[in-house]
Amino acid sequence: MAGEIFWIAISCGLMKIVDLKKEVVFIEQYIELRNSYAELLLTSPVGMTGTREWLKRDDIEIRGLADGCVLLGVVILYISRNNEVALFAKERNQGIGSQLLKVIESVAMAKKLEFVRAWVLEGNIAARRTFEKNGFIEAGTSRREYMSFIQQGIDYKKNLKGSR
Repeated sequence: MAGEIFWIAISCGLMKIVDLKKEVVFIEQYIELRNSYAELLLTSPVGMTGTREWLKRDDIEIRGLADGCVLLGVVILYISRNNEVALFAKERNQGIGSQLLKVIESVAMAKKLEFVRAWVLEGNIAARRTFEKNGFIEAGTSRREYMSFIQQGIDYKKNLKGSR
């Protein structure tokens, strides 16, 4: 424990992009932030054990933006879900989402993916604006079920240049 605390103290500093699969110091903050968005993500809250196992999967990429030791936001690329992107940030209107989308697009291009896509609840105007501002095009609407309720959402897609 003391070694881990020391590592945290020396590794925290400037604003940086982190790979949450590699930088485990941010996992607790990730869980807290992700669970605060569970309803918008249409998922149940997660815990430490399940998250550690989930992070071992090869079909996801997860990046965060950290200011020192504080995780500001996270973006996830679900390759097995047809390249779906999920995004959540601690604070809105700070440019965190835009920065993270650029990062995950670079990751997707490095993996030779031709596009990324997102599904956003129809009423989540802030998320819709973020995706649209970053070049995602509305590709239709679809419904998802969560806790026996049907939710209407907007499908977005962004073709990636240079990914071939």
